[in-house]
Amino acid sequence: MKETSAAVTDRSPRDGETIRLQKRLGEDLARVRKSLRSLTVPPHERIQEPILYAVENTGRLLRPTLVLLSSYLLEEEERLVTHRRVIEGAAVVEILHIATLHHDDLIDEAQVRRGRPSVNARYGDAVALLTGDYLLARCMQSAAALGASRMTAMAETLVDLCVGQMLESMQLHDPLRSEDDYFAAISGKTARLLRTAATMGALQTGADQDARQTLETFGHNLGMAFQIWDDILDICSRETGKQPAKDILNGVYTLPVIYAVEAERERLLPVLRSQPLSAERCRQIIAAAQESGAVSRAAAVAQRYITDALSVVESHPATARHAAVVKQCLRDLVSAFASQHPALKALRDIVQPAPDRLPSTT
Repeated sequence: MKETSAAVTDRSPRDGETIRLQKRLGEDLARVRKSLRSLTVPPHERIQEPILYAVENTGRLLRPTLVLLSSYLLEEEERLVTHRRVIEGAAVVEILHIATLHHDDLIDEAQVRRGRPSVNARYGDAVALLTGDYLLARCMQSAAALGASRMTAMAETLVDLCVGQMLESMQLHDPLRSEDDYFAAISGKTARLLRTAATMGALQTGADQDARQTLETFGHNLGMAFQIWDDILDICSRETGKQPAKDILNGVYTLPVIYAVEAERERLLPVLRSQPLSAERCRQIIAAAQESGAVSRAAAVAQRYITDALSVVESHPATARHAAVVKQCLRDLVSAFASQHPALKALRDIVQPAPDRLPSTT
């Protein structure tokens, strides 16, 4: 994650706490990166290059950020140093995420990941597959070292990830894919891991079951929102470091496309049924999604999920005390998405409270 700015310009009693927490988050993410390397470096030098190539290009570290923020939410008093077990829990969640990206790129035959060659493009499919498998094994090994409940959580997450991906794969090139089909798939393939990240933060701080369930809901809703945003950017932005409209070309019809088909059925069904899609037909689908309001409609769904995510932590006694400050840290993640497409601009307003609504510390 890029270094955050002081961000909060309104003179709130919590400005100092926000700045301290943002600084702490940056320091903790640096510790997570070191932990990632130490937990995944292989014993043989010959195979280090493809593994470290993947591990050291980690992007925003969204999932470890969620582990850390969830642990901050549950603190009775602000801590100066985050416990090592929380850092390791964050690293374990990210290892699972990195492993799944290897398999995703193999399935999609993706040549680019975060603006540079994917592992399969650089080292070949066999090495990419084995690297993903190695990282899965290291994830489970590291989770087991944290405790049986962590190992169980990661294993259950992997099951749900596979189910979500299989649900999506079974409907490739299906122009009649429904909204419910889409939600079922992304709940498993994306939101489940963010839900686990939030739960890991709670587990590593010894939270009770009620607090863990609150953070599960928080993570799930964030995960649903982030996947919808990513799907909007897949068809609308060239600034993501990925091949534009990759999902459409691969036959994965996401929420903006589903809504576009609902609005422009006669126009789009013949286009989507004409396989393989040409570049011109792909442009027609993107144009229909934008012109029909499908992109804005999908963005509105994401906004509801993010609102629900924030509401649950603001209302629960165990998390409410730090919710306003954590909300400001989330704003930086949201802004990274919002800057890339006009339909997402409203997201900033959801996580940036108006000055007269800033909470009091009294």
